[in-house]
Amino acid sequence: MSTRGKRNQSGPGHHPEFSGPRSGTWPAPSPLADAKGPITHTIFRLARKHRVVVGTLLRPLGLFPGQELLLMQLWDRGARAQTDLVEALGIDHSTVTKMLQRLQAAGLVERSPSSEDRRVTLVSLTDAGRQLRTEIEHVWEEMERLTAAHLSEAERRQLLQLLESIEGQLQPAPAVADLQHVPLPAT
Repeated sequence: MSTRGKRNQSGPGHHPEFSGPRSGTWPAPSPLADAKGPITHTIFRLARKHRVVVGTLLRPLGLFPGQELLLMQLWDRGARAQTDLVEALGIDHSTVTKMLQRLQAAGLVERSPSSEDRRVTLVSLTDAGRQLRTEIEHVWEEMERLTAAHLSEAERRQLLQLLESIEGQLQPAPAVADLQHVPLPAT
């Protein structure tokens, strides 16, 4: 019997305070999605669950999922132009702006105009933002453990190779012209 779609109640991936629905399977199973795109549906469900677990681990630090990735960019590369962060994270400019507003309100980053080009906004870490690094590293180590503790080292390498292959295959937002090869249903 397949355990796909059933919530794990014990073992290395179970964490009692994760905030998912109180009962039932989540995200809800979809026979249509499974029939037409089983890999895509599995990736969707996995991404949703992963985000919920990461959010639960970040909550005590006052962070939302994704904000730690922005902080990692600053830890790795130092002060950056806001537009560079948009590019590095691959998300919408308005989303990065909202993230930065929250992080600035929390005292973790500072934004200031560039001395070379006043149109450019530079983002840098505060002392509090730099001090959060160790705690974020622990969150990511715990997330890695929760995600893959049940896998052998060979399975981890294989999974990572397959995920990187899928990531390399996908391209953001194909142009409408690129979708012309998709057959339309008969009417």
